[in-house]
Amino acid sequence: MSQGPNLWIVISRPDRLPNALVAADALRERFPGGIHLLREESKWWGNANWPEFVGGFTDVHAFPKVRTCRGLKDLPRLYRENMGRQRGVGALPIDPDNDVLLCLAGLLGIGNAALSAHPDVYKILSVSQKAYGELTRTGDRARYRFTTSGWLQNRFVEPMAGVERTIHYKPRINPGGDGVRLRRLQKDPEELFDVIIFMSNSGGELPARAEHQIIPSRFPSIAELHDFPTKLGNAQDRQRRVIFFGTPFLLVRNLPPEVYIEHLNRCLDYIRRNYPGRDLIYRPHPFEKGEAARLKFEGFRIEDDREVADLYFLRHFAEIEAVYSVSSTVSRTALNNGLNSYALWRCFPFSETQTEFFQKVMGDVPSEFEINDLRGAPIAYEDRQSPVLGQNSFSNALQRAVDLKNVATSL
Repeated sequence: MSQGPNLWIVISRPDRLPNALVAADALRERFPGGIHLLREESKWWGNANWPEFVGGFTDVHAFPKVRTCRGLKDLPRLYRENMGRQRGVGALPIDPDNDVLLCLAGLLGIGNAALSAHPDVYKILSVSQKAYGELTRTGDRARYRFTTSGWLQNRFVEPMAGVERTIHYKPRINPGGDGVRLRRLQKDPEELFDVIIFMSNSGGELPARAEHQIIPSRFPSIAELHDFPTKLGNAQDRQRRVIFFGTPFLLVRNLPPEVYIEHLNRCLDYIRRNYPGRDLIYRPHPFEKGEAARLKFEGFRIEDDREVADLYFLRHFAEIEAVYSVSSTVSRTALNNGLNSYALWRCFPFSETQTEFFQKVMGDVPSEFEINDLRGAPIAYEDRQSPVLGQNSFSNALQRAVDLKNVATSL
């Protein structure tokens, strides 16, 4: 291994790979020893065309995903898999005095294994405002109880495997839906990480109980990559892509399907009318089950390769003119990456409760982002060729986080 400090970046799914590339690009000069990627294997990697991007890292280390268990008979398997992964992560040559561990996602899986196997290394957590809220939620034991697998994991497997213990509660009276469950580490993030990069739409948000080691930041953007100008190429000379990301409206029935189809077809007409001569693309949601067959897709090409949107944006950034969805967070992701992105949910007769939910999910967005009138033309609002990184960019937050390590070392 090369001389000098190393950066170890931990991710779970491939949708965090662009963030890891931004981090590697921002910190490469500060870690001459190398930049290493730790990832958790899953089916999502099989659906992603990602090998072309591994050149941004010195090494890529893959570790198996540990499946949960359903009862005592499965407990030995759960213990063996936890121990095997823990030994594998622990065998990595991480120098606690000089190296840095950056966790971008998967805190209850590969992230937990890494921070537990190397407790003395300087650790940085990059976490969204929403995820931070989940990681710091407290469950009233009068209303919540452990799941069976969560109790076995917390009481037996995790203490024996030497990993930070997790909490997996479910409501005693279930109001419906898996989202009501509480899943988090037993400790708060501030107890485990030296610095936390707290990401929000504006880059200026902080949690109510913010500690000194929390740094506010915008979400990472493809525009922060140093070779960003070369990714633009001669896009004006190519066929421009306008992409619509689908929704599994037959599964998530927040409107009757016939009502959803009627309004969605109007939105597709809106795109055809405003982007003549463009390459119109429909990308189905992975959970769609025949929704596309019910829609009017004249002039659209359907791409059903199941690639995660983050990698798709990274690969085709220069060719994308606009990104659309009804209410998917993929529109928010495209916005974070400096693309002209739009959400159409205001053109649908959703209930007041659903409207409030969409507003919360999208957060602080430009006025042009949410289209509420299909009679007017969309407004291009992103100048991608002159990205303004600013003091609260993700790259600057990473620099500040590493600076704090140097300050702590010198004291």
